[in-house]
Amino acid sequence: MTDLFSVSVDFIQGATLRGRVHLINPDAPFVPEEATFPLALLTEAWFALSSGFLSDGDGMPGREDRYPGSALRGRAIEAGVRRADEYREIFDLIMGEKVRTTHDGYLLADDGRTVLAPRRLAKAEYGDRLDTGGGHDGISRYVRTRSRPDEFGRRAAEVVTSYTLGPLRNVPLWSEVAAVEDPDEPWEEGEREAIADLTGTADLSDWQPWVLISLRPLDQHPYREITVTVRDPDYLEHLVTGMRWSTTHTGYV
Repeated sequence: MTDLFSVSVDFIQGATLRGRVHLINPDAPFVPEEATFPLALLTEAWFALSSGFLSDGDGMPGREDRYPGSALRGRAIEAGVRRADEYREIFDLIMGEKVRTTHDGYLLADDGRTVLAPRRLAKAEYGDRLDTGGGHDGISRYVRTRSRPDEFGRRAAEVVTSYTLGPLRNVPLWSEVAAVEDPDEPWEEGEREAIADLTGTADLSDWQPWVLISLRPLDQHPYREITVTVRDPDYLEHLVTGMRWSTTHTGYV
């Protein structure tokens, strides 16, 4: 999936986190305002750390991931997270539960080798709860159950007690947009002039502003500050100030 946002952690105190969400994809010109979005981000950060996927310098050029420590340190921190079991449950609500199977569809234990007794097919056990996706993770073949958006929404309401967003900043002016031309998609006759006559900030749901935005460094991309308060500080103990990563999540599953 294509990254939609870049997420930065700027400050953590007790049960409150402050950060920024930068827009990096014209397909996502708005920061989601539902409480499911920050819970998806918290869960994603937990998963990335637990899997060793979040380390300083990884990611796309110009918006590399930032983590003030090694991937091993991140795993060590994650191993002590008191909410780890709960984050695993929430992750399964978003992505679907991983179900290990043999090549012909019989259920396996978590070790990826032992066939569960009595032998039974994943399809027979889970029925229409199974999704169509699956793969192999180096341990065994697996399939996933369907995501559970209603339950995920309920958990978000329990965990996230407050989620507020600041104004959208760094939005280019229409006059700035008109001053730049994409060599691969030059302006059509009269198009630049029509934009140049517009006043104020550009409409990010249009494609034209993104030609200019794509040329700017990440810290000059449009962004909104976010403030997230959770029910218990334990939900934030895997995060550190200075973290940054890119995400495909919107909070909708």
